[in-house]
Amino acid sequence: KALLMNSAETVVYTNPATLPGGLAQITRIGAGELRVNGAVALSSAAWDTQALSAALSFGAVEADKQLILNKTLTVENFSSVARSYTITPSFRYADDATSAAVLVQVQNSVTVPAGGSTTVPVRLVINPAKLPDWNLNGGSEGGNGALLNKPEYDGYITLTDGHEKLSVPWHVLPRKAAAITG
Repeated sequence: KALLMNSAETVVYTNPATLPGGLAQITRIGAGELRVNGAVALSSAAWDTQALSAALSFGAVEADKQLILNKTLTVENFSSVARSYTITPSFRYADDATSAAVLVQVQNSVTVPAGGSTTVPVRLVINPAKLPDWNLNGGSEGGNGALLNKPEYDGYITLTDGHEKLSVPWHVLPRKAAAITG
């Protein structure tokens, strides 16, 4: 499963006919369109250590002050030589990155020994003051999936070396909340 997700095609559009260039949200496409030939060619894989999923789901969270969320990515090397990967976090949409409401922090490289594995911490830092107003409800707009576009943040953690590329989608649905004390 991880190999299929790690090698998926991530350039998937919402509706190329009516919304040209509109990339689909990760919660709608998962890792992307599966590419079996790409999965078979991989000699490594990456996944969420705890959830055993090839995606990092940080969930729906409420933040009344800066919130730090942590996940651990396991990277396994099935080959007979050590592999060094460059790690690049990205956002699906440029406006999410420029808002600075969510920051993705991950080391910029990792070396995985031959036939071994290692872990890489991934941290999201959420600044509720920069989050958009919450526009979701269970009433009249309860079935309007497009409303998720504004409050959802998503992207990929991409690991590359000279031979292959692993893509691990991440996503979070943060909501700014008031600090209430009793």
